[in-house]
Amino acid sequence: MEYKWKAMGVVWIGIFMATLDGSIVNVALPTLTAFFNTDITTIEWVVMAYLLTITSLLLSLGRISDMVGRKIIFAGGLAIFTIGSGLCAISATEGQLILFRVIQGIGAALLMATGVAIVTHAFPPRERGKAMGLIGTVVSIGSMVGPVMGGFLIQRVGWQSIFYINLPVGIIGTVMALKILQKDETNNKGQTFDIPGGLTLFISLISLLLALSEGQEKGWGSDFIISLFISSIVFFIIFVRIETTAKQPVLDLGHFKNRQFAAANISALISFMAMFSIILLMPFYLQDELGYSTEKMGFVFMAVPLVMSVVSPLSGWLSDRTNSYVLSSLGIGIAAVSILSMGYLTLDSSFTDVALRLSFLGLGMGLFQPPNNSIIMGSLPKEQLGIAAGVMGTMRNMGMVIGIAVSGAVFSNRFVFYGNNESSFLPAFRDTYIVSAIICGIAMLVSLVRSKSKTG
Repeated sequence: MEYKWKAMGVVWIGIFMATLDGSIVNVALPTLTAFFNTDITTIEWVVMAYLLTITSLLLSLGRISDMVGRKIIFAGGLAIFTIGSGLCAISATEGQLILFRVIQGIGAALLMATGVAIVTHAFPPRERGKAMGLIGTVVSIGSMVGPVMGGFLIQRVGWQSIFYINLPVGIIGTVMALKILQKDETNNKGQTFDIPGGLTLFISLISLLLALSEGQEKGWGSDFIISLFISSIVFFIIFVRIETTAKQPVLDLGHFKNRQFAAANISALISFMAMFSIILLMPFYLQDELGYSTEKMGFVFMAVPLVMSVVSPLSGWLSDRTNSYVLSSLGIGIAAVSILSMGYLTLDSSFTDVALRLSFLGLGMGLFQPPNNSIIMGSLPKEQLGIAAGVMGTMRNMGMVIGIAVSGAVFSNRFVFYGNNESSFLPAFRDTYIVSAIICGIAMLVSLVRSKSKTG
């Protein structure tokens, strides 16, 4: 078997485990709240601690992987993720669980900063789109399997099992990574990590993400949230100042002068902002307005990853043979129409109707992501693939957090506007989805901005 397929198999294990874990834990939140006898605000940190850790570390870890080699970082990520999983399973308090989720997040960040870069390096440029499509497929499978497997395990074995299940997979994956992955040709001579840049970036990102995730609950005008936003801006300015003078910066800001790289990353950020309005509000519509059970909700949500798992490899294959910008722009346009259509769901909407509208979102995102990711990974030289993967992952996770914050704020505002009662949900829901569709439309315009020539 060719090395590229062996490398893809190893990376699949890491990405599948990280994706599966994210979707499994979401299903477990009500069970964890009851088990630890705590409130949802506290237990939400089981998800937030993981997400914040990954997002704030990705760029720095991408740079480190380019310096020391991606094989050792990826294998280390699998090992740390596996150890974190085992610790999560034996947590005696919610505080311990949140702390151990941070360890898991460090492992996941190491995997995300290197996995896509390893695959990009292993596949020739003419097959990069296909490779990105196959990675999209494993992400979709992880998203699909997570809620179903999580529900089954929690109900029959207990919540600890959703973490124990990672142990054998993680151990096998770590051994395979060490045995199969080729050592990178890195030039370590004279290479240093920009610690001031990495530290100021970390503080800036963590301040922004905390402000966005806590703003709705604490109040956007509260001293705590305002001070976090100020901290984020101040440290970002310091970070930019450091990076413009550093000999070996964490992130060479000159990369963003590359129109392909900048437009693809910005359109990815905006698309995830739009997509995560659905993640936040759709469960409330299905459960409270249509009376769906958790199990039925899981099945209707499967429409998105199911379609994506089929469309992503096809889109990647096509992008290798056509102009990538056309497919990705078309995809994000379809996603915008899908989100707009979901805003007009009613109390009489059938299961088929909801699933069909969600499946069009899967079609749009499946067409958009592989070519867009291929453009990002093809825009920088091979010795900087780690930083390309780091920027791409940071944009994705930032989009998730910003999207949840924006849709939450819009919905709350419109809910009060429409009377703050039971009949206010649907019109507020519609307005939020209209805003999300407009955001998605902006992503399409940004996607069209880039050069029409195919990247090499």
